[in-house]
Amino acid sequence: MRLEVTFRNLQARDEVRKRAEVLFAKLERFLDPAAEGVLTVAIEHGVAHLEMHVTTRGAIHKASEEDADLRTALDRLFHRLEVQLRRGKEKRLDRTRAPKGEEGFAAEGDEDEAVAES
Repeated sequence: MRLEVTFRNLQARDEVRKRAEVLFAKLERFLDPAAEGVLTVAIEHGVAHLEMHVTTRGAIHKASEEDADLRTALDRLFHRLEVQLRRGKEKRLDRTRAPKGEEGFAAEGDEDEAVAES
């Protein structure tokens, strides 16, 4: 897993970079080892604009957040990404766990039995 942090309209700050790396490491359980993340941090008119793209297994997950406080925006951004990645992982696992040929519909014979019982 690799994270690239880009700063726009402000000087690069190590505490922001370290906090982003810690939060990105927490997403490891949802990501494969070859995942790449690109975080863009910008300050415009006193408001922090953060945007993140995570590429994993051919899928691209995007999230953006704005807040007056940079740290709050960073935490919200990673929470939003965690929700997206968790949802994607659950869908992927549900797809592999579902028995083949079963779409949630009753078999043809089952309908006739239900009608006969009524």
